[in-house]
Formats: sequence, C-alpha cells, structure tokens
Amino acid sequence: MPTLRDVAAKAGVSPSTASRVLNDRPGISRETRQRVLHAAHELGYLPTMSGRSLALGRTGNIGFLTHYRHSLSPSSFYGEILTGVDREAQRHGYYVIFSADGSGRLPTMVQEQRVDGLILAGCDIPRELIVSVKLQGFPLVLVDNHHDHVNSVVIDNVGGAYEAVTHLINLGHRRIAFICEWLGDLSFSERFEGYRKALQDHRIPLDEDLIAEGAARQPNSGYIAMQRVLERATPTAVFAANDPTAFEAIRALREHGLRIPQDVAIVGFDDNRFVPMHTDPPLTTMHVYREKMGAIAAQRLLELIEEPDQPPTHTKVFTRLIVRGSCGAAPSDSYAEGGSHAVLPEPEA
Repeated sequence: MPTLRDVAAKAGVSPSTASRVLNDRPGISRETRQRVLHAAHELGYLPTMSGRSLALGRTGNIGFLTHYRHSLSPSSFYGEILTGVDREAQRHGYYVIFSADGSGRLPTMVQEQRVDGLILAGCDIPRELIVSVKLQGFPLVLVDNHHDHVNSVVIDNVGGAYEAVTHLINLGHRRIAFICEWLGDLSFSERFEGYRKALQDHRIPLDEDLIAEGAARQPNSGYIAMQRVLERATPTAVFAANDPTAFEAIRALREHGLRIPQDVAIVGFDDNRFVPMHTDPPLTTMHVYREKMGAIAAQRLLELIEEPDQPPTHTKVFTRLIVRGSCGAAPSDSYAEGGSHAVLPEPEA
C-alpha cells in the first residue's frame, strides 16, 4: 500500500504539505494541491480514518439524533434524510452514529465526545436540547426544524402548502378544508400558514368549520380530523398536512359516501414512498427532497467541523407538486358558494 511519504515524494513536496492537502486544510496553493491530489490518485493512496483522526484530534464520526417516535427505516421520512446524511458523510470519509431519544438530555455520543458534530432531526427535538448542544460550542445542524442562532435545513412548508392549495383553487374549489394531526407541530403550523395565505391571496374567506386537528401522535389522526370537518361542513377539496393524514381522510370521506375525486379532491404533503400509490385513486401530493436535505445538512456540518466559528446559515429546500388522480375539478355549484370574486384560470383537465 502506498504511504503518505510516497505521495509526497511523487508530488515533490514535504509529507506535512501532502498531509495538509489530503486533509483539505487551507494555506496551500492551487498548483501544489492539484499536484498532490494527482499523485495520490495515480498511486491509489487511501488515507486511513484512524490516522487522519489522530492527526486532527477527531473521531471521524458525526451524530444523527431524532425523536424516538420517528422510524429510521430506509423508507421512512427521517430514514430517507439519514440516508442522505450517510451518503454524504461516507463521501468525505466519515461514519454516522445514529440514535433516537426523547429525553431532552445531552446525547451520550456528545458527552463522551464520540462524534465531531451532531445533526438533530425533527420538529419535536426539545428546545432545551438544542440550546444545550449550542452552548457547548459543538458543531450542530438542525433538519426539519429551525432556531435563530443554529444552522438549519428546512422544508419550504409555507411555499409548498401555498402551491398545493393554489392548485385546488385553480381547479375551481372554494370550500377547501385543512386537516392535520396537531397545529402545535412546527411543520404543520407552517403548512397551515401557506393554506391561509393562498386563500387570502385568492380572496376566499377563511372558514373555521373547514379546519380541524386530529389527535396528536395517533395513527388515526387524519380520520378523526376529517370526521370533525364533516360534522360541520362538506368541503369540495381537502388539503392534508401530510400523506398519512390524507390516507386516513380518504377513509372517512368514503364512509360518508363521498367519492374521490368526483365529490371531494384531496392533496397531501411529503410524497411518502408508499402512501400515494396505495390510495385509490393515487394521491396528489407535495414532494419533499428528503435525501437532499440530509446531504445538505451533512455538508454543512462537515464545514462547521473544519471551521466552527462560521455564522449560521438557514437553507430552505423547495418542494414539487406531484399531480396524481386524487384531484378533480370542483362540482359546478362550488363556484357560486365559495364567496370568492377571484378571477381564476380555466380548470385543469
């Protein structure tokens, strides 16, 4: 196996200069950097993580922590974010240690200094934990959550919800329900804000009878929320704050004898890998680039490990409307009953 000295000799530099280049340290000219990297490539040199970690005083690990309620299976929301983190970390020679907790205590991996930086994923990470890690001066990035003084990677919840509801409005709908698990959740509250803003911009009055929460952290939350709306009103469309809520809402609508999309159109959020294609008809939803969020978070964390004193950045990842079969044009009477005087484009086919 070629050694660091072999690379240095081939590139015509000292071993310390070769080491600085291979560990991506500053203060090296572009020409020298390219010469060393070319020599390493030609020789097939692969630096060992243990040696690099010892030289730099690092572990070569980054941590990933989410709430214990969330699954980290490869197909789950946070599992896909973790996949993005892991791929990016491996690309830079790092390993990921992941854990799920809900205690709010400083993670053992941080207390024992087994990681060089930490990613906290999810809106339900306790605020005191974020502050505690930040006060330690530990490299930290939040995903699907944000705090003024902490690096974060978030979904454009407001913009995505606005686009989803505008799509329904452009189909002619005025009585558009909003349902979610719990408005105390940061993501759901932001998606409600996008819903509210879309109605406002199209001069459609906000109707409290069309807004309902389900039961926080219960699997049938969408069913409960939809039932609560149907007890008070009959919408022509529903915007559900996530795909599982939409899936449960469809069950409630069908129990009331309503057809999807002929009687009620429905749009979800997240583009969960399984839910959209297991609804009948397939669910229209907002796609969230989960692996991309994970990769961006890992990139930012690795930058902070190299230069901890950088000011915080807040990255917003946009969503994309995926139109499937669960949306149809509004029944003809909905144009008259919505109370709106907005001029709309022709309904989509």
